[in-house]
This record gives sequence, C-alpha cells and structure tokens, in this order.
Amino acid sequence: MDSSELRLDWLRAFLAVIETGGFTAAAARLHLSQPALHTQVKQLSAWAGPLYRFEGRKLQLTPRGEAVEQLARELLATLDRFVAGDGGAAPTPVLSAGRALQLYLLAQALRGWRGRLALRTEDRAATVAAVRSGRAHLGLTSLLEADPELDATLVLSVGQVAVVPDDDPLARRKQIRVQALAGRPLILPPPERSHRAALAAALGGELQVAVEVEGWELMTHYAALGLGLTVVNAYVPTPRGMTAVPIVDLPQQRIYLVRRRGAPQPREVAALEAHLTRHLAQRQARSS
Repeated sequence: MDSSELRLDWLRAFLAVIETGGFTAAAARLHLSQPALHTQVKQLSAWAGPLYRFEGRKLQLTPRGEAVEQLARELLATLDRFVAGDGGAAPTPVLSAGRALQLYLLAQALRGWRGRLALRTEDRAATVAAVRSGRAHLGLTSLLEADPELDATLVLSVGQVAVVPDDDPLARRKQIRVQALAGRPLILPPPERSHRAALAAALGGELQVAVEVEGWELMTHYAALGLGLTVVNAYVPTPRGMTAVPIVDLPQQRIYLVRRRGAPQPREVAALEAHLTRHLAQRQARSS
C-alpha cells in the first residue's frame, strides 16, 4: 500500500455511499454516473482491502471499511479546515443520541446553547458506531462496557421506576423491589434489548410480557391505556393517571458523553461538550 496512490475523490465517493446507504443515492448526491462511482469505490477497495458487504439491502462495513471511514473523515475535515483558514465557516458539531435522551435530557441541557448543532437520532449501538467512525463528534448514550476507542465522561446516573396506575396497590409504596412485579403483565422492549434482559434475569420464569414494543414513550403510553405495567428510566415523564415507583434493586442507568479517543476536537465541539457536561451535572445535583 502506497499513500501516494490514494485519491481524495475515492474517499468522498466512499463516504457518500456510507451516508446514503447505497450507490444510486450516492451517485445522485455527487452528480456522478453509477459506473463512475463504482469505479472510484472499487479503486479504493483495491488500495485498502475489502470495505463492505451487503446484508440483504443493507450496506455493512467490514472492520477495514470502518478504519477507512475514520481515515476519510479525518483527512477531509483537516483539508476543509485548511482551505477555510481562519476566516472560514466553523464546523457544525454533530451529536448522536437516542430519541428519549433527546426529548427528556438534551431538550433541557441544550437551553442557552447559541451555536449551530446537528443531531442524529440513533440507538446505543448506532451512536457508538457514529462516534467511532467520525460521523458524529459526540454521543450521549449508556455503555454496556468500556470501549478502548472512546473517551467517556459520566454525566448522569438515573434509577429505574415502575409505572403503575394511581389506583394500583404498588402506587402507595415509596419504593419497591423488582420481585413486586413478578407475575404482573409488563410492557417491555424486544428480548435483544439490555433493559428486557435485566428484567428477565431478575424475574426469571415469573416475567410475564403483555406487550412488546420499542421506545419509552410507547411503553408508558400503553401502560396508561391499561395494557400492563412498565419499567422505564426515571427521567421519562409519567403519564397522567399513573405513578412512578422507584425500584431499589435494579441498577442505575449511567449516561455518558462520548467522543473518539485522539480525534481532533474543533473549538465548537469542545464548547458543546463543556456546555452539556455543565448542564447535565447541574441536573444530577438537583436529583441527588
């Protein structure tokens, strides 16, 4: 592999394919014919190694493809900053976070932010992938384990609550243990979600699933309709007619602000990170 053989148009073509999810849309974005785009990506693959595969209709990067994506974003961002010079436009910070985190945490933490901002709505895995690849400068998410490629700052720890009707006997208790939900119909996410797995481990054969649905909003919505009880993070608003009862023996959810280790951090991104860290620390102090 010779670095002098690498061409910037190959990198731009590859990023366009990643961001649009396929060659047709990427060719339209770059105003290229599809054969020309295929040729550029094929030349990059010949230089770097296999970059991707398709699983059904979804493009999936190989580990080599992920590394080349990081390289492409760093090189092109550095070049753009050099061309812009001191008088050029500042980069727009890109932040990835889940829908619930954006609605119930970021909405308050971003108060007073006066800079530009681009938000990506992605689950935990996609947020981590976006930050590792450089598609996002920052991510707000929980982490199942430490990631050697990420710097992670703990910004909030929140408990879990059972959302029950106001007239349910559990609603009169200040707190409960998870075993109080044994045999009760529950509204839960799909089995592959860590939240569901934790409840299954705690309740074993006494876990009764009434409704399976994605998303805190829908889980509390169906609970309010009387289809079952649910368990959510304590920052999720409780619907009218329902009570949130703290569950003392489920682990707290730890929310981190993450960025890729060693990545260049433009001034605007550093300012956003400082703003969010400060405001989320204030929220943590109020809830403690």
